[in-house]
Amino acid sequence: MWRKSAEPTDSYSLRRRLFVRLFGVLAMLTAGLYLFVDAYAKRAADAAFDRLLLASALSIADTVRVQEGRFLVDLPYSSLGILALAGRDRLFYRIVAPDGTPVTGYDDLPVETKPGGSVKPKFHNATYRDVPVRIATLDRFVAQPGLAGWVTIAVAQTREERSTLAQDLLANAFLPIAFVMLAGAGLIWIGIRRALAPLGSLERIIRERQAQDLSPIAMPPPQEVSQLVHAINQLMERLKANMDTMQTFLADAAHQIRTPLASLRVQAELAADEDDPEELRRISARVHRNAVEVSQLTSQLLSHAMVMHRSEARQPEEVDLRALLEQVIQRAAAISGDTPIRLEIDSRAGSATVPGDPISLREALTNLIDNAVKYAGACGPVEVSLSPRGQDRGLRLEVADRGPGIPEEEKRTVLTRFARGSSAAGVVGSGLGLSIVESVARAYGVTLALLDRPGGGLVVRLDFPAATEPPATRTGQAAALALSLLAAVAACAVQAPAARAAEAVVYPAPGAERERLRIHAATDRPALEPLVLDFQALHPEVTVEYLELGTTELFARAVASVAKDGPDLLISSAADLQVKLVNDGYTRPHLPAGTEFLPDWANWRNEAFGFTFEPAVIAYNRDLLPEDQVPRSREALIRLLRDQPGRFSGRVATYDVGQSGIGYLLFAHDELLFSQSWQLLAAMGNARARLSCCTTEILDMVERGEVAIAYNVLGSYARARAAAGAPIGIAMPEDYTLVVSRVAVIPKTAAHPQTAGRFIDYLLSTRGQQVVAARSTLYAISSAVDQGASAATLRSSTVATLHPITLSPALLVFLDRLKYERFLQQWRAAFQVP
Repeated sequence: MWRKSAEPTDSYSLRRRLFVRLFGVLAMLTAGLYLFVDAYAKRAADAAFDRLLLASALSIADTVRVQEGRFLVDLPYSSLGILALAGRDRLFYRIVAPDGTPVTGYDDLPVETKPGGSVKPKFHNATYRDVPVRIATLDRFVAQPGLAGWVTIAVAQTREERSTLAQDLLANAFLPIAFVMLAGAGLIWIGIRRALAPLGSLERIIRERQAQDLSPIAMPPPQEVSQLVHAINQLMERLKANMDTMQTFLADAAHQIRTPLASLRVQAELAADEDDPEELRRISARVHRNAVEVSQLTSQLLSHAMVMHRSEARQPEEVDLRALLEQVIQRAAAISGDTPIRLEIDSRAGSATVPGDPISLREALTNLIDNAVKYAGACGPVEVSLSPRGQDRGLRLEVADRGPGIPEEEKRTVLTRFARGSSAAGVVGSGLGLSIVESVARAYGVTLALLDRPGGGLVVRLDFPAATEPPATRTGQAAALALSLLAAVAACAVQAPAARAAEAVVYPAPGAERERLRIHAATDRPALEPLVLDFQALHPEVTVEYLELGTTELFARAVASVAKDGPDLLISSAADLQVKLVNDGYTRPHLPAGTEFLPDWANWRNEAFGFTFEPAVIAYNRDLLPEDQVPRSREALIRLLRDQPGRFSGRVATYDVGQSGIGYLLFAHDELLFSQSWQLLAAMGNARARLSCCTTEILDMVERGEVAIAYNVLGSYARARAAAGAPIGIAMPEDYTLVVSRVAVIPKTAAHPQTAGRFIDYLLSTRGQQVVAARSTLYAISSAVDQGASAATLRSSTVATLHPITLSPALLVFLDRLKYERFLQQWRAAFQVP
C-alpha cells in the first residue's frame, strides 16, 4: 500500500508508457489506413453515382429544343427513372436558358451558369433544402435561326445511397485491419493491466478512508490521473466548506432563536410569580412581541432554505412579473396599515415575462415590499415601478421608500445572513430578508443594486435579463416552389368547377378521449370509414377528424400548411403528388411495423406508404354493351370507336386531366407504356368523349346509361357500384392494367405524428388489410390476404398483366411544368377542347 505523504513525489506519465510502448505505431498505421480506405470508398461511390447523374443529364439534354422563340424541354421518364434506382435518394433538377431565365424544374437549385458554356460536365457538392446533395451540370448548345445559345441542365441527388455504398466499401475493406486490431488488443490489454496497477492502490486508499475524513488524498498519483485526484481533492474541499457553512448557519440560527426563546422563558417564569394585573399585561405584551419575533425568524429561516433548494433543483420557466407584482402588492396592502403602496407599470414593458421560479420570485418581492413598509412606513408611500431597460435587454423593477436608507459602507453587509444595518435599530427583524432577495437574484441572473434615493430613502433595483426568444421561423422557400408548380398546373386546367367548402366529419372516441387524429384524404369517406372505426376499436381513446378533399387541393394545403392544427395524415390516390411531398421535404419518416407481406414498390423512404391495390379498368353499362362486344384491350377499344363512330358518339367518358390528378397520372403512364396511346385519345376525341373530374361522376353517367363505356376508372369504385346492383360491368385491359395505390404520408407539421404512425401501422397490418378486403370498397395490397377484394384474388381472376405504379422519384417527371403543358396541349387537340 502507498504511504500517505504531505509532499507528493514526482509523477510519471502513464499515457506515455501505454501509447509509446504498446500502441503508438499500430495506432498511427491503423489511422492512416482508415483514412486512405475511407477516401477511396467515397471516391468510388461518387464515381459510380456520378455516372447515373451524368446519364440523367444527357437524357434531358437530348430533348432540349427551340420552339416558337422559346427553349423547351420534354423531360423523358428515363431521366429520373435512372436516378430512382437509388431507392432512398431525393431528386431535383433545373434547366436554365442562355440568358439565365429558368426553363423548368426547381428554380432555387444552386447552379452556376457561364455565358460561353462548357462541353465538359461538372460535378459539385452543395446543400439544398437543408440536406447535402451532389449536382451534375451539363451545357448543351441549341441553335435555331435567330435564337441560339448554351442551355444549362443541372440534376441533383441527395447522398443517402452513395453514403451507404461508401460505408459498405469502407466496412468490407477495413475488415482485415480490424482483425489485426483485435489481435493487438489482447497484447495491449496485458500491458494496460500492468501499467494501471497504481490505480488499484489509489482505489484502496479511497475505499478505506473514513466517512468523516475530508482531507486531501496525499498519495503521489500517476500523471494521467493526477487531474482526477486533484478534482477529488477539490470536491472534498467544497464538501468541507459546505459542511462548515451548514454548521455555521445552524449555529447562527440556533443563536438567533435561542435569545427570543430564552426571553420567552424568563417572561413566562415572571408571569407565573406575578399577581399584579397591570404587570401581567406588560409581561404578556413582551411575551407576544418575543413570540412574533420567533415566528418571523422561523418563517424567514424556512424561506431562505426553500429559496436555496429551489434555485438548485428547478429549471427556470417564464414568469409573468406583472401578475406576480399585483399579487404580492395586494397581499402586502392588507397588512401595511396606513402606508400606501403604489404600483406603476410602463406600457412599453409588454408581456413582462422573465425567466425564473414563480415561488422564489414571489418570496423575494414579498421581502422587498415588507422591508420597505417596515422601515419607512411612517415616512411616506412605498413606490414600486416596472419598466423596460431598453434595447431589448430585459426589465427593471424598483422598490423605493422614504425611510432612513442604508449607509454605503453597510450595503454589502446587509446582503449576508443575519446581518442588519445600523438604521434597523429598534425594529423587529431577522436579517434574512435581503439575503433571500440576493440568493434569488444570483440564482436567476438578476442584477441587484441598493441605491440612495434622491431626497432620502432607499431604492432596491432588480434588473432582469431578457427572456430567450424562439428561433425565427424560416421562410417557406420550398413551399413557394411547390405552390408555383401547382399554380402552373391549375392555370392550364380546363375551367375547373368552383371549390366547395369542405367540412370535417368527426368520429368521437369510443372511450375517454386522450388523442385526436386529423386525416385529410382524397378518398370517398365511406371507403375508409370501416378502417377508421376498426382502428378506434383497437384505440378507443382516439378521436378521428376526417376531411375529404380533391387530390390537387390536398397537395396545395399540405404545401401551405404551417398551422399547429393542420392534418396529421394525408391519404391520396395521386401517387405522384404524394411522392413530390416526400421529395420536397414536407413529410416525416415513420418506421412501420410488420411489413413483410407488403411489396417494395409501395414504400418509398419509409415516408410514403401504399396500402391499397386498385386497378384502372374499363367500366361499361351492361344494358348498352353486350358482353361479346366489350373491348378487352386498348387496341380493341380503338377499333370499336373507329368502326362505330355514330353508336358511341357522346357515349364514352373518361377523366378530364385538367381537373383530375389521378387522371393525368394514368394517361401519362399510358403514353409511357402504350405506343398507340395518342391514337386511343384521338379515337375518344372523335367520339366526343365526355370528360369529368372524378371517378364518382363518371360512374354516375355509366349507371344512368348516359355513356356506354368509361376508360381508366378506378376498379374499386366500379366494383362497389356493381355490388350495389348498378348495371355496371368491369373489364381489365388484357394488354396491361395499371394499378394505383392509396398513399399515406405524415406531414412534417403534424401535431400528433405518433398517432398517425399507429394508424399507418394499422393500415399495413394483416387486420387492417383484411378490413380493406372484406368491408371497404378498396382492394387490399398485402399478400397475406387471399380472400375478398385483394391483390391475390385479383391476380388469380384475370389474364391481364398488372402493372403497379411504383412509388419513386421517377414520378416527378410527370409533374414537370413543361411536360404537363405539352401533354395538356396535345390532349386538348385530341379531344378538340378549346
